[in-house]
Amino acid sequence: MEFLALSPNFGKGLAVTIAGVILFVGSVYVIMAAFMGRVMAYLVIAVSLFGWMIILATLWTFGASLFGVGTPKYQGPRGTEPHWAVVAAGTGNVSSKYPQTMAYPADPWREPTTTVAQASVATVKTAFQNYLTEQAKAQLEEERTKVCLPTEKPEPNCFVLDPATFIVTDVKFATAKDGTHLAAGHSFYTLGGPQVTLFAAHAKGNVPIYSVAFLLASIIGFGVHLPLLDRAERRRKAILTGGTAPPWYGPA
Repeated sequence: MEFLALSPNFGKGLAVTIAGVILFVGSVYVIMAAFMGRVMAYLVIAVSLFGWMIILATLWTFGASLFGVGTPKYQGPRGTEPHWAVVAAGTGNVSSKYPQTMAYPADPWREPTTTVAQASVATVKTAFQNYLTEQAKAQLEEERTKVCLPTEKPEPNCFVLDPATFIVTDVKFATAKDGTHLAAGHSFYTLGGPQVTLFAAHAKGNVPIYSVAFLLASIIGFGVHLPLLDRAERRRKAILTGGTAPPWYGPA
């Protein structure tokens, strides 16, 4: 089962989202609760919010077009993008759940002759370089060597590990029996070390998962709160037309 990876800025994004909800939704709730009551104000805001989210999440999930111009699908929060995931690596014969890895570089492995395959070579190389960088970083940190990546702020006495220092060659492609697209290649570190053979499988990812999740959650939230709002409105109407109001305990 493929799990979604959390972004390094996930914590900041979560904090900003919570602060935005408290500031924008909370301030409206306080104003409405002053003259509608706490329960009625909550129900009105909840139904309005979930209704608006249904419209927004529908645009995220299905897109919208009018006369050939519109919004493509999945322009909201995106899940895991399609990517190459390294499934095996080693300095000799490498085995994995795909028998094709034992045959590399012979048949059924083929050169990137098609336009699609040639376009995928750069993506495969990047995936291999990032994988080797993470492996090297973990190994160096076990040896108590301070490691910095080019994307990080440089620090004193820090060994800068650049993914570009891993050279990837001999990229070839194959297809597994289950239809999974495979990629393989050789790589070596420019400052020394053995040649490593790497194999990767193409993962389709799950781009629409967040859009669909927002849509389903919004529909459920709307369906739960709408009957409660109708019930509260009926009770309020009965009070205004001759019923007995509940005791007043001061401002809501």
